[in-house]
Amino acid sequence: MSRKSSARKGKDKAPLSREALEIVAARFRAMGDATRLELIQHLMEGEKSVQELCSLTEMSQANISKHLSLLSDQGILNRRKQGLFVYYSVADMTIYQLCDLVCGSLSERFARVQQHFG
Repeated sequence: MSRKSSARKGKDKAPLSREALEIVAARFRAMGDATRLELIQHLMEGEKSVQELCSLTEMSQANISKHLSLLSDQGILNRRKQGLFVYYSVADMTIYQLCDLVCGSLSERFARVQQHFG
């Protein structure tokens, strides 16, 4: 599908209500933090415990848990408790597509800028 046809497709939809837009904005806010993006990136490799994520990121358990809780509340991550350990995994598989779209777009943008600087 071309960009023009996908742009037109969005115009065919009815506008979202203010309440719906607030829900969408909350999802983007959850994704709008480098620490949370780093955690999601690690979890894209597979389920991990909070302790594993602390080791991978060199951040405190309290900090990691705060971010994981927010992502879980937004439905982005699954949370599973097993004994004393809590494990997280990606719940919303559209996150993979969203990350690919954003990273691809940024790559194209910076490639165009780089052309101007040789």
